[in-house]
Amino acid sequence: MSDDESHNPPEEITDAASENEAKRAMEEAARRKAEKVAQEIAEFEEQRKEEREKEQQEIQALREKREQRKREREEEDRRLAEMRVQEEARRKAEEEEKRKKKAEEEKQRKEERDRKRKEQEECIKNMRKPNFVITKHSDGEKTGEEKLAEQAKELHKEIYRLMNEKYDIEEKFKRQQYDMIELAERARQMSKGKGRKGLSSAQVDESFDRLADKFAGAPPKIQLCSKYERHTDHRSYGQRLELFEELTQ
Repeated sequence: MSDDESHNPPEEITDAASENEAKRAMEEAARRKAEKVAQEIAEFEEQRKEEREKEQQEIQALREKREQRKREREEEDRRLAEMRVQEEARRKAEEEEKRKKKAEEEKQRKEERDRKRKEQEECIKNMRKPNFVITKHSDGEKTGEEKLAEQAKELHKEIYRLMNEKYDIEEKFKRQQYDMIELAERARQMSKGKGRKGLSSAQVDESFDRLADKFAGAPPKIQLCSKYERHTDHRSYGQRLELFEELTQ
């Protein structure tokens, strides 16, 4: 050992050992810090991986939910479309049924009106037919004065009887006519205030009647609306006939 080395103090040896110890401690601290940082980075990356997986799962769930809603909406639209088609078909079937029923009712009313009209015409024709027969000799021989006088008396009696019947029938028609007018007036008074409009008091029309001129036994014409009304009655013949039949029932 040299003299210099033999003369080094113990403090220097202690300082060198302390420096080495401090260096090792710093290196250990740096190593632990690096390990801690690496562990934190690994944990962060693992956490980010889990978060990304969770986000992917949520996104997939949202996509599936959106697809489910889309399928449900399409199914609902298809169901509503089928319901609309069925409802439209049902409505058309009901309208067709109503139209057929209305046409059938109108046909029945027309047939009933035609039947009543034919019965009235037949009744008027029968009233104008003579209910006696004048017989003539086929050989053209002249009858005696007594036989002619007897036939004249019988014809006179028959004419007298027919005139009486004609008078009775005319009076009966007049009474029935006035009864119908009274009933129509009562019906108008009863329906007044209940929302029914268009019913006016029935009156006997004194104007020229072609039916009465053609058939002597025909009843007088009835005026279903007042001639002083400001508005013209635009009802058809069928509507007036129905109103007349309703009032005369």
